[in-house]
Amino acid sequence: MIVRLSRDEVRVCTLLATERWLAKYGSVDRPNYAEGKKNGYLEHELLANVRANVSEWAVASLTDTAWNVPWYPNELHPRRAKLPDVGNNFEVRTVRTRDSIPFWNKDNGKIIVGTKILDEDYYSQVEVYGWCNPEEYAKSQYRDEAIGGWRVPVTDLKEF
Repeated sequence: MIVRLSRDEVRVCTLLATERWLAKYGSVDRPNYAEGKKNGYLEHELLANVRANVSEWAVASLTDTAWNVPWYPNELHPRRAKLPDVGNNFEVRTVRTRDSIPFWNKDNGKIIVGTKILDEDYYSQVEVYGWCNPEEYAKSQYRDEAIGGWRVPVTDLKEF
């Protein structure tokens, strides 16, 4: 399913991404994220925030549920870290270069939604691949030790 966003929707997602990035100014990256940045696997956090926000908004729009806007000061992270991205239990993941969606133990009890930004110039088209229950894929054949978690092929996701 492809979700098309207006320029205004992309602008708001981008503004909030900038605020999210600034709220975390000076914070220390988790070891796995720091390693990914060091090795060039991950894009700059500001772009990653735009990508995440646009994808989360697309899923919220598609499912007609609330977007739990990810802006908060660092000191609130312990209280907000377990909140889902969208609605009551959607955890949205975007892919850039892979054909699988990552998840970890912390995602148990949530629904993982896989997305990809289709137009890198304007971030106005999001492919929502579908969703999965992570417990169904927490098996050895899906294990990815490089991330300390698992990966679900996008072809295995259930459509909305």
